[in-house]
Amino acid sequence: MQALHVFHGSDLTNGVDRITLTLVAALKAQGHAPRALVPAEGAVTEALRNLGIPYQCAAIDCCRGNTAKAELRYLAKADARRRTLLTAFAQHRPELMHLNTGHLLDSALAAAHTGIPVLWHIHSPFEVDFSRYSGFMSEDAYAWILSSLGSGVVAVSEDIRDSLAAHVPVERLFVVHNGVDEMDLERRSSLGGDIRRELGLPAAARLVIGIGRISAQKDFATFARVAERLAMTRRDVYFLIAGPPESRAHAEELARQITSSGLEGRIFMLGARLDAPSLLRQSDLFLSTAIFEGHPLTTLEAMALRKPVVAMACVGLRECVTDGVDGLLAPLGDVEGTAKAVARLLDDSELARHVGKIARQTVEARFSNRVFAAQFMDAAQAILRLGPPPAQRGAVGVIEGLLAQLARTEERLRKIETPRPSFIQRARNLLRKRASAPRKSQR
Repeated sequence: MQALHVFHGSDLTNGVDRITLTLVAALKAQGHAPRALVPAEGAVTEALRNLGIPYQCAAIDCCRGNTAKAELRYLAKADARRRTLLTAFAQHRPELMHLNTGHLLDSALAAAHTGIPVLWHIHSPFEVDFSRYSGFMSEDAYAWILSSLGSGVVAVSEDIRDSLAAHVPVERLFVVHNGVDEMDLERRSSLGGDIRRELGLPAAARLVIGIGRISAQKDFATFARVAERLAMTRRDVYFLIAGPPESRAHAEELARQITSSGLEGRIFMLGARLDAPSLLRQSDLFLSTAIFEGHPLTTLEAMALRKPVVAMACVGLRECVTDGVDGLLAPLGDVEGTAKAVARLLDDSELARHVGKIARQTVEARFSNRVFAAQFMDAAQAILRLGPPPAQRGAVGVIEGLLAQLARTEERLRKIETPRPSFIQRARNLLRKRASAPRKSQR
């Protein structure tokens, strides 16, 4: 099967792109012929070249800002993105289009226009995924896009499937858990410097790490409260938070919390890091306090590196870890119980080693890149049998026409909003122009 896989970004800082790269690499290794569409040259295209996977760069940026103007600009460019994708389809002639969360209307319309089956890959609960688009569509409209402009929907966990089942026909809904390339992860974990030396910590310092965007979802405020409980009695334990801020406000609020709790020098906000596997390898334990997940890549990576995991049993993550077997789970929001679970693993090195060993076996059996690719192909074959998206051509044409009109309207608005220089500013410009003009010589 020749599928066209659309990437969100170009630098692999997004977990969805890391997951997609893992998938296309595994598909190539199993004899399939994946192709990729990437917004620009970068870490993704470098990896694709090394893997021998054909790709094309196209202006298909899926992200937008939170302001009304940013939202309008994003939608106004949808028609241009749709036409870009039509060109890519003509070049690659894929049998299937694989879209991750975020590539919605323009990508789906292009596929529906040409009759290519579309596989949506959804990484968040329906209500969370929809919230990104609630400014310009209803829940019913979003459900129509998934079920009518797509041929089928892949959910990354049973929890995500259950959230989608009320909106997508069950015969078009599949579960494909995320996967990890254990060998590549071990290779990457050997790269990077000594984090204890970088932070000026003792060589015997115990490290508890959390990885992810500093956001409401990941809830590092609760991570800091767990750290506060442990820091009172354990002077040798330090806490690392690795990940970019979702917004400046989130990062500033977390920094204020750390300061007010007296945890400066005990909790380190490392920001976005390219050496996350190395940080995991050097840490004693991985801690997640997220309030929901799709199917968390960083938890799987910690398990693959044989690191014991402590987590709050949120949606999505609870399908990765079996409490007391390959990790320890606490109820969602239970700071005291989570702190006790962390302390238990830090105090019992034999238990920590055993949990880490079983965690690696869990990944190999259920969440490896090989299992990931096989599950994806099963879903893809089923979607091919279902055929092209069921949306009527007339409905597709109406939306295409509206997007084209929106692009023209936004262009006119930008021209109107371009401020003209005031009378005083025009006078000043004229005087400067005359002053700078060469003077005629006097005879």
